[in-house]
Amino acid sequence: MSYATTNVEHLPSQTDISSKLSLLRLRGSTDEQEGKQEKKKSKAKYPHYLPVWDKTKFPDWTEVPYTDPGSRATADKRHLFTPGSTHKAITPSLGEEVDGVQLSQLTKEGLDDLALLAAERGLVVFRNQDFKVSNAPSSYDSLVDIRKLKDIGPDKQLDIVRHFGRLHIHPTMGHPEGYPEMHVVYRDPNDSTISRYTKPNQVGRISSVQWHADHVAEIQPPGITFFFALEAPPAGGDTIFASATEAYDRLSDEFKKRLEGLLVVHSNKDMIDHSAAMGGPARFFPLETLHPLIRTHPVTGKKILSIHAGHAQRIYGYKQEESDYLFNFLVDVLAKSQDLQTRVHYEEGTVAVWDNRTVLHSATYDFKGDERRHIVRIAAMAEKPF
Repeated sequence: MSYATTNVEHLPSQTDISSKLSLLRLRGSTDEQEGKQEKKKSKAKYPHYLPVWDKTKFPDWTEVPYTDPGSRATADKRHLFTPGSTHKAITPSLGEEVDGVQLSQLTKEGLDDLALLAAERGLVVFRNQDFKVSNAPSSYDSLVDIRKLKDIGPDKQLDIVRHFGRLHIHPTMGHPEGYPEMHVVYRDPNDSTISRYTKPNQVGRISSVQWHADHVAEIQPPGITFFFALEAPPAGGDTIFASATEAYDRLSDEFKKRLEGLLVVHSNKDMIDHSAAMGGPARFFPLETLHPLIRTHPVTGKKILSIHAGHAQRIYGYKQEESDYLFNFLVDVLAKSQDLQTRVHYEEGTVAVWDNRTVLHSATYDFKGDERRHIVRIAAMAEKPF
C-alpha cells in the first residue's frame, strides 16, 4: 500500500516535464546569473559541471508502470563481465568492485546485468571511467561548450542512466546549466552560492553521518543511482553504505512479523520550505507519501528494511514517541552493525552505482575546508514501493 497527497494545486500536466527540459536545454535557465559568475572565476577542473540554481517549476510526478531492467539480466552477467574484466566483493554482504569495464561502452544487455548486480550486491564501484568530460576548456563560455567536449558528456550520461527509469529531478539543489536531472554535489570554500543555498556541514552535530536513502518521499523513489567523481580530496569525503537487506535478514522471525504491514509517513516539505526560505529553488510542490517499512525488491524478491533519517516522519498510526522509539532502534541496527557496512573513497574517474532501494548511505564531511569535492549524481526512478 502506498499513496501520495499534496495540499496544493498541481501544475498543468505530467507531459510538461519533457517540454520544460527541452526548453532548458535550448536556453539555459533564467535565475542562474550568480551561478554563471561563479563558473567564470572558479578554479574547478570541470567548470561546466558547476551548479546553477535554476528555479524552474515542474509539475508533480505521476505514477507510471515500471519494469526493472534487472528482470531481463543474465544470471552470470555475461554482458557486464566481458572478457578481460575482473570483479571482487568489497565485503561479504555489500559491494562489488569491477575492473576492466567502461560504463560508456556497455550494451543495453550489459546495463541490464548491471541492474541485477546492483540489486544483489547493493553497490558497484568502477574506477578510471570516461563517464565524465575530459580535456575540458579552462574557462566557461556557454551551454554549447559542454556538448562539444571529447568525452561522453551529459547527454550520453543521461541516456545511460535513463535505461534504468525516469530521471529524477532534485527539488532544491544545483545542477549543471540546462541539465536539472543532474544533482551536483559540490563543496568549495570559494563558491559563494554553496553557503547561500545549502546548510553548513555539521551544524549543531558532533557527527556528519546521517543514514538515508535518496528522495523516499517520491511516489516512485529512485532505484539505480550513478555517482561520478570529477574532483575529490586526497583523503576523506567518502560515502559510507549499509545494506538494508542484510539488516532485515538479521532480525528475528518474530520481530519481522511485527514490522510487516507497517507504513511510514514520508515528507519532503521541510527540505523544500528550507530552500525557498533561503531564496533557493523549490521546483516541485511538497509531497507526503505512505510507503511500507518493509519493502520487497521486484527482481531479487528480497525483503528490505526501509528505514532512514530525513524524509521519514513517523510510523502511520503510531504516536510520535512510539514511532521515534522504533525508528531509533532500527536505525541503530544499521548504524552499529559495521559488518554490514562499507565505504567508497573517490578519485577522478570513480563511478559508484548503487540500488537506492537496498542500501542506505551517508556523506562524511571529514575533509579539509579548503579542499574541493565535485561529484555528480544521476538517479533513475523505480517502482512504487510494495
